[in-house]
Amino acid sequence: MKISKKLILPVLFLFLGVFFSSAHPFYVSICQVDYNKQSQSLEISVKIFVDDLIEGLSEEGHNKLYIGEVREDAHTDEYIFSYLKKSIRFKVNDKDVEPAFVGKEMEKDVVWSYMEIKNITDLNNIEVNCNLLTDVFSDQSNIIQVNKNGKIKNLLLSKRDTNGRLEFD
Repeated sequence: MKISKKLILPVLFLFLGVFFSSAHPFYVSICQVDYNKQSQSLEISVKIFVDDLIEGLSEEGHNKLYIGEVREDAHTDEYIFSYLKKSIRFKVNDKDVEPAFVGKEMEKDVVWSYMEIKNITDLNNIEVNCNLLTDVFSDQSNIIQVNKNGKIKNLLLSKRDTNGRLEFD
C-alpha cells in the first residue's frame, strides 16, 4: 500500500510519540532503508520495542534472552537476525536479495538492528514483505521508509497487508 507524504508525517509523529512513552498501546516497528550509492548497498535499520522483540523471539522458542542486559544470551544476535530474515524479505529491482547482519544496539526500551544488502548498483524498485511481529500482535504495524538520494517513500504494512512495492526514477 503506497502512502502519501502528507499522511505519513502525522502517522509517523504519532508512532514516534508512542515509541518514547513508557507504555505503548500500539504495536509498531520502523524499518529504515537507505540506498548508499557510493558503497552500492542498502543500509537497513530496524527499530523494535525490546519487550515486543522478546515476545516474538519467545514465540520462536528463544526464551530468557535478557536483551540489553549484562546476562544477555550469547546467541541473541543470531536469534534476532534469523527472526528478521524470516520476517522481513526484500526484492530489489525484481530480484530476491538477502541482507547480512551488521549488529544491534539498545536505546532505552528499543532495539535497533542493522543489516546490509550489498551489490545494489541502482535502486529502481523495492518490494518488501514484512510480517514482523504480526503473529504475536494482531494490531502490529510496520512502517517501511526507503530513502534514495534524498527521495523518501513509505509503506505501512500490517497483518492484513504484509507486502508493498515502491518505484524510483
